[in-house]
Amino acid sequence: MARRRSRPGNGFGVMSLGLLTLVAIGWLGWRGGWWPVDVAPAATNPALSDTPLEQSRRAAELDTQVVLPNQFEPPITPPLPVPRVVAGSESSFPTATAANWRPTGSRPTEQQLATVASSPVQPAGTPRIEPVTTGLDPAGPRTLAEIDTLIANGDLVVAHKALSWIYFQQPAERSKISERIERTAGAVFFSPRPHILPAHTIQPGDSLAAIAPRYKIGWQYLAALNHVSPRKIRSGQTLKVVRGPFRVIVDLSEFSLVVRTRSEYVRRFEIGIGRDHSTPLGRFRVLRKVPDPQYTDPDGRVIPAAVPENPLGRFWIDLGEGYGIHGTNQPESVGRAESRGCLRLRNDDIRLLYGMLVTGCEVVIHR
Repeated sequence: MARRRSRPGNGFGVMSLGLLTLVAIGWLGWRGGWWPVDVAPAATNPALSDTPLEQSRRAAELDTQVVLPNQFEPPITPPLPVPRVVAGSESSFPTATAANWRPTGSRPTEQQLATVASSPVQPAGTPRIEPVTTGLDPAGPRTLAEIDTLIANGDLVVAHKALSWIYFQQPAERSKISERIERTAGAVFFSPRPHILPAHTIQPGDSLAAIAPRYKIGWQYLAALNHVSPRKIRSGQTLKVVRGPFRVIVDLSEFSLVVRTRSEYVRRFEIGIGRDHSTPLGRFRVLRKVPDPQYTDPDGRVIPAAVPENPLGRFWIDLGEGYGIHGTNQPESVGRAESRGCLRLRNDDIRLLYGMLVTGCEVVIHR
């Protein structure tokens, strides 16, 4: 009789069945508390398992355990009156009229200037410079941190307005803002971007010489502002424009000439002035602009234009009665009192200033 052989798979099945039995017994023992095993139960969502009342109670318990950090509250101080300065506001200086202004070669009298300083400390004829009293929004940026944020965000026009307010209203702070204001002024007044007025679209037959007077600026400045050649403009092209006329403030005690708009700083130039207080004080107007002027010295000797020996340089801005603003063939004299009364600029500076000013621009000279 043949013997029946056992199959290999039967032993594996018995083993699997035994393991399953052990697992089942272990699970039942854990659920029944027979085994001392510390296993955390699975987390559940209170929103799904709790009633609304229980959820509210739990939230109230958690709120009482939150510790907030100490909050810094700045002291509350009463607001200070802040002068306002905006484009289009009145000048810092009394307006020149036919009744109170004329070009003069000597120090003006009280009859010639309605705002002559009466203080005995000031030289006779020094015009009184009044602060601007209207303009900047008191809620606007005034701290250097706020201005730095505006600059970092690319809002150079607003930043420059705030810096200009500091420059003219707080002269003692000028050294702190000099680098910032030169940067913002360079972008606003000497770069094609950003625009501060609607762009001007060139029309057929237009020229820079015809466009510039509409904004009371020089065509040379308009060309430099937009980095264009006057001979290569085309119809439909857009130009950045600035509203003039510019104004000039000369401080003889600081050897400085500052160009400004009604409310904003534009540029500062170092100048040479007259020896022995020979530069006249007061309010003047640009009467003429002369390129390549010839020079006649006190002995009557005529020096032709555009030669190295000509002490006037390449540009003359006439203020009347023989006084003016000009270049020089002695750049080392800038920053000193060595002229016969005129104001000297370095040749690159006078070229820029000549292009910016137009006939009728106001020039105030004081110490």
